[in-house]
Parts: sequence; C-alpha cells; structure tokens
Amino acid sequence: MKINRRTFLKSSGLLTGLLLTSKSSLLKALTLENGNFKVIKGNIGIFTERGGTIGWFVNDDSVITIDSQFPETAKNFVEHLKSKTNRKIDYLFNTHHHGDHTSGNKFLSSYANEIVANENCVRLQKIRINSEDSFPASKTFSDEMEINLGKEKIKAYHFGKAHTGGDAVYHFVNHNVVHFGDLVFNGLYPFVNLEDEADFEGWIKYLETCYNKFDSETTFIFGHSTDPNKLTGDRENLIVMRDYLSSLLDFVKKNKSEGKTKKEITSVSEIPNTPKRIEAWEGALKINIEQAYDYLNR
Repeated sequence: MKINRRTFLKSSGLLTGLLLTSKSSLLKALTLENGNFKVIKGNIGIFTERGGTIGWFVNDDSVITIDSQFPETAKNFVEHLKSKTNRKIDYLFNTHHHGDHTSGNKFLSSYANEIVANENCVRLQKIRINSEDSFPASKTFSDEMEINLGKEKIKAYHFGKAHTGGDAVYHFVNHNVVHFGDLVFNGLYPFVNLEDEADFEGWIKYLETCYNKFDSETTFIFGHSTDPNKLTGDRENLIVMRDYLSSLLDFVKKNKSEGKTKKEITSVSEIPNTPKRIEAWEGALKINIEQAYDYLNR
C-alpha cells in the first residue's frame, strides 16, 4: 500500500506528535496487518497486526513482552498469549517511544507487573506524545541493564542516538535472540524524524556496535519489513541498513558540495549503489533525503 505525499504530510504531523491511531493511513503503509502470532525460536515469538512487531517470551519462570502496538491490537495479542500461559507478564519492555510501539502500554499495564524502557525513551514519550493515553515505563535504565528470568536472562542496551534518542535493544541471552526495534527497516525506506532526536551518524555507529557485540548465530527481530517473513534476520541485515544510511549521507554530502539545492537533490529516484528499497508511502525516499540534508545543515 502506498499513500500520496499530501496524505503523508498530514499523517507525518500526527507521527511527529506521536498521536497515531491504528487507522492512520501512514501507519497502515508502514506496517503489516496479518495478526500473526508465531514462535520463531524456542520459547520466543512475534506478534504482528498493526504497528511495530511485538516480541514475546514464555516459559515456566517468566513471561516477557517487548513493545505494545495499540490498545486494540494489544488486546488481540493478550488473547493469543493466553493460549501459551496463565501467568501475568513479568516485564513489558519498550524499544523506543514511537506511538506504534508504546500506545498499547496502558492496556497491557493491567497484565504486566512492570514496564521498562531506556530513560530517554520515557523522556521523549512525555515530550512527544501529548496524550492522556500515554503510559511511559515505570522502570528505566541508562546504558544497560540485566534481568534474570530463571532459565533465561535478558540484557538491555542503549548505545546512543539512532532512529530516536532513546532506542534500546533487548537480548535474550540463552536463546541468542535480540529485539531490535526500528533500528532496521528491513527492505523499506526508514522513517526518520530529527525532532525525535534521530541521528544518522549515531544510527550508523549503533548498527556497527551491535554487529560486533552479537554473533552470526544471533536472531534479530525487526520492527518493520516488506513482508512477515522478513521480520527476523541475522546481523548481516544490520550491515545492509548501515550501508544504506551511509550511502544516503554520502550522496547528500556530495551533492551539497557541488552546490545543488535541496530540491535538486531530492529529485532522484534512488540512492546510487544501494539495494532497492520499497516506499511504503509515496515520497518516502524524498523525505529520507530531506532529513539527511537538514541533519548535515545543523
């Protein structure tokens, strides 16, 4: 599904304020609507309906959920989760503050003992989501945190500004699975908004740090992809994303140095020497270039 640029700009204003509803046309363009609840490895699985991918973990010792989508989709997620366990959710983690990852927090708070996020995620959620339905995490961490879950343990990391100012990744150590939030848009042009403290160079460094921290056997869960079968991947996907961001910045730098205007630079249909990506909404590439241009002008 594609939406036109005018619709995007209207929806982008909503996304800037992070007051997206599950019926937003931009949101529909960015996400998959297949209501999928499936195991990906051992006791870990994913749920997709509308919004960023929810990760889940269930065993006899604990129940973990990562990200919450929206109230109505979170409700559907809980119904699926009940087929696996009668336990409450021990921890609900948020990967970042965007509304399609946190708007279900309030609903899930009735089922979760505690909500956890990076401290910058909570800060941005309070600033950017001007809504009574905003429900930030009650427990925060700065750079990293470890929680023992009996037969499993989860390590949380924040490596600086990237997609937003408060991105966190969550590593299920024994399963070697990482929920990666929106740090990789697998096959899609990413959503970038400098007002959310997005940082292109920080994002590139974050991806490189994670590539070196994890290994070739690590399974990554991504927030968005071109289809349900590409919501998981390996660390090579991190390099593909890094290379796109690097090529985007290099392309804009080169054209700026040649004296081209923003309008001239954004007239292209692709970034040279990068694999083809899908525009989930009309003008997605143009907006990537505009954000890179503004980033370099700061």
